[in-house]
Amino acid sequence: MIKLIASDLDGTLINNYEQSLSEELIETLKKLHKKGIIFVPNSGRQYFNMRHLFAPLGFDMPYISENGSLCILNGEVLSTGSIPSDIICQILDGLDEYEQTFQTRNCVFSVKDSYITDSKDEGFIRVLRERNNQVVQVDNLRDIKETILKVAIFDIKGTKNLEPFFKKKIGDQIRVATSADHWLDFIAPNANKGLALQTLMNRLGIKKEECICFGDQSNDLEMLRCAGTSYAMQSAIPEVKEQADNVVPSVLSVLSQLV
Repeated sequence: MIKLIASDLDGTLINNYEQSLSEELIETLKKLHKKGIIFVPNSGRQYFNMRHLFAPLGFDMPYISENGSLCILNGEVLSTGSIPSDIICQILDGLDEYEQTFQTRNCVFSVKDSYITDSKDEGFIRVLRERNNQVVQVDNLRDIKETILKVAIFDIKGTKNLEPFFKKKIGDQIRVATSADHWLDFIAPNANKGLALQTLMNRLGIKKEECICFGDQSNDLEMLRCAGTSYAMQSAIPEVKEQADNVVPSVLSVLSQLV
C-alpha cells in the first residue's frame, strides 16, 4: 500500500518555473490527502516559494526544499544541510573564471528564508521575485556569514557550459547537479533529496515499499533510490531514465490511478 509520494517540481510535477498548480492536480492531491496518502514536494526551490505554490490545497504537508538541505514537517525542521566556507570560496573562484569565459554571472546563495545574490542583472532579479522568491541583493557574496543551504548558478544559455565547467573545477569537492533547464546546483555535502526524504520516512514510520518518487534531473537520483517504485519523466535526462523503474509522461498519469 502506498503511504507516501515524493515528487520533484520543475520539469516533473509542473512545467519549469510555473508558479501555480492546475485545477486537476489540486483536486487529485486533495483526494490523496483524504485517503491518508502523504504528498511531499521535494525540490531545489525555496521553502517560501513552495509554501506559496501549495497554499491553494488548504492543508499543510511536509516540505523538502533546497535539494534536501531543508526538511520541514508540521513546522519542525527535521534536517538541514550546509556548505562549508572553503567550498563556497572555491565555487566563487570558479564563478569569477566562468564570468570571464562565458560573460554571465547569476549566482544565488540559499539561506533558510531567502535567496542572497550579488547579481547586477535586474532582469534576473525581477524574474526571481516574480516567481515568488524572497530575494536579498548584496554587494559581495564573499561577505555572507549565514549558513548556506545551497548554491545555484543560472545561465540563460542552459547548462551545456555550466555543468562541464564546474564538474571539472570543483566536482571532486561537492555534488554538482543540473536543476531545470538553466540552473546548476551545488548540493551540501551532508544533504540531498534522498537523505532528507529518508529522514522524513523514518520519522513517519514509512517503509521503502510504501513510497513512490518522481524526478527528471540528476539532483533527483538520490530521492528516486529511496522509493519502492521510482518514475522518470519522458523528458528526463538519460541517467534518470536508466535508473528509474518506469518512464511516464506525467506525474498525474500515475496519481490518478491511486485516487
